[in-house]
Amino acid sequence: MTGTPHPVSVDRAVGALLTMAMGESLGYLVTGEGTTYAADFAKHSLTAMDPPWLEKDDYGFGQYAIDTQLARELGRSIVESRGFAPVLFAARVGDLFRTNRALAPGATTARAGHRLADGMAWAQAGEAAPAAGNGAAIRAAVLGIAFKSRNLRSGAARMQALITHHDQRAQAAAEVVAEAVHLAATRDVLPDRELLETLADCADELDPRLASALRTLDRALSASHDRAIAHIAPAGRVPADGFPAQATISSFSTPTVLFSLYAFLRAPDSPEDAIAIALSGGGDLASLGALTGALAGARRGWKALGPRLQNWAKHLNDHGEQGPNDLIALAKGLVQRT
Repeated sequence: MTGTPHPVSVDRAVGALLTMAMGESLGYLVTGEGTTYAADFAKHSLTAMDPPWLEKDDYGFGQYAIDTQLARELGRSIVESRGFAPVLFAARVGDLFRTNRALAPGATTARAGHRLADGMAWAQAGEAAPAAGNGAAIRAAVLGIAFKSRNLRSGAARMQALITHHDQRAQAAAEVVAEAVHLAATRDVLPDRELLETLADCADELDPRLASALRTLDRALSASHDRAIAHIAPAGRVPADGFPAQATISSFSTPTVLFSLYAFLRAPDSPEDAIAIALSGGGDLASLGALTGALAGARRGWKALGPRLQNWAKHLNDHGEQGPNDLIALAKGLVQRT
């Protein structure tokens, strides 16, 4: 791929984790809404210095949800084991559900999490196909900053996905996300065509439909926004999935990954604009905000985020704990571990 490769810096890693949490927190406030409402909300919110005061389920901006929670626990298990140990990550997932701290998990992740909390072995706890929700893919963003080797990223992405999702499509999406975040964090130039081909190569083995959709995503990038949503929303869907046809981006892993990449590539150097575009897709907006935020933060790094997002990051928390300093420490640990 074109561009000068460089190691993941602490600045890029911090940017990825904090912007992931902010994107998810913002999206959570309006998740499930349609495109028009969500787009207006994002447009007005992301032009203000202070975060929005809207609440959802008694939570305001700053509280992040299941995607960042599990990315955090995945990252901690990697730092603890100096690699990827599925037993350690699975134990952390089970503990999150055992203590009722998991916020807004998808149905597949919730069922697997409760099985782990009840003591089921990690290799058996995941939900069988056709459960191909986006949870395993989004938390894989942390692997893009944790591992220098593509083989390690690929193997860890697949195995951590297996803990909650046995469907190969969820595993393929996780592999794509890990690679996308790594490339965003380590390449100074991101030509759309080359990036999408590299990501399609990651999906070829496990999910040819996702690979094909990645190779044609440039059509959405050159289309109107409404046409882009119409192109991406049904991508990869087959009748047996059980995901209903809809005009917004569902929690199915394929459209989530595709639309997040679309939003990022439309505004690669402006995290605010990229997140606003992601939320304009409607539907599973917490997930779209999280993944787009991870990509944008990895690309720009913490120091380049600007005063607005640096101010917003001060509000991050998980039930009043695990704030920005904890995420910063995790990012440093992932990059600096030996």
